[in-house]
Amino acid sequence: MCIRDSLNYDIEETIQKQSVLITVTLQGYIKRGALDIVKKQKRGGKGKSGIKTRDEDSVVQTLSVNTHTSVLFFSTQGMVYKLKAWKIPEGSASSRGKSLYNILPLKNHQSISSIMPLPEDESEWKNMMVIFATAKGNVRKNTLEDFVNINNSGKIAMKLDQDDRIIGVKICSDDQDVLLSTQFGKCIRFKSKKLRLFKGRSSKGIKGIQLNDNDKLISVAILENSNIDTKIINKDKKIKNGVDKFILSVSENGYGKRSSYLDYRVTNRGGKGIIGIINSPRNGNISASLVVNEADEIILSTDKGSIMRCAVKEIRVAGRN
Repeated sequence: MCIRDSLNYDIEETIQKQSVLITVTLQGYIKRGALDIVKKQKRGGKGKSGIKTRDEDSVVQTLSVNTHTSVLFFSTQGMVYKLKAWKIPEGSASSRGKSLYNILPLKNHQSISSIMPLPEDESEWKNMMVIFATAKGNVRKNTLEDFVNINNSGKIAMKLDQDDRIIGVKICSDDQDVLLSTQFGKCIRFKSKKLRLFKGRSSKGIKGIQLNDNDKLISVAILENSNIDTKIINKDKKIKNGVDKFILSVSENGYGKRSSYLDYRVTNRGGKGIIGIINSPRNGNISASLVVNEADEIILSTDKGSIMRCAVKEIRVAGRN
């Protein structure tokens, strides 16, 4: 009886809560490591090795969470899987990690295209929504509760065309805006509440942005509503200068800038968007756009696994275009 009682405990209670960095590659390798191993550097540095990749492999996403966070994994085929961060194998800075095929029930033709942490406070989940975005510019809004109960074999998250894939999944509320960004530097911002709530998980969603030929969506970000009139902003620059929320855009050749979120006007979903950053021979195409604050630190990762941690305030502020 005493032996039985001693084994009746939650193993998670023995796991120390600490900040970790999760890295996932295109070929399906994953690992976690302590965040404090990645030391802060000055902008423009070379970074350090964060994961060892093969020639044909590349880093898909890095994510900073704590060991008790539940993480959702979205596959290229539209499936979703759930895993606690502490269950992800730990790896050294020079290792490539473990194969996801040994951790998640992925099919041979599947790979992970996006990962998303769930909020720690489960009581908030019923009041939250989740926004899906695909490479072909489609978006869909569901309640977060649709994706909380996921069994070991996973569940369908979104129906996709054969040449489409999920590029980002973000938690949002109706009083926030959605920002979509493309690899050619276009972006569009619209109100989350203007998106209708989908009841099912098997639809393809609706058009979020109208893409030009060969362009594709590369990131989705969530930001607070701005109730300040654009005409007032243009007349009073003190308003813009006093804002500490920015859109940080990073190009594939390592260039980046941040622009005031007030520069990105709210429009209707489905338009062609506006210029967020110029893609040029120097810059290359755009890799990501995200919402940052003046006091934030960010982690940048190259496709070959070099990572760098730097302060947002070291990145210069510039206009959208």
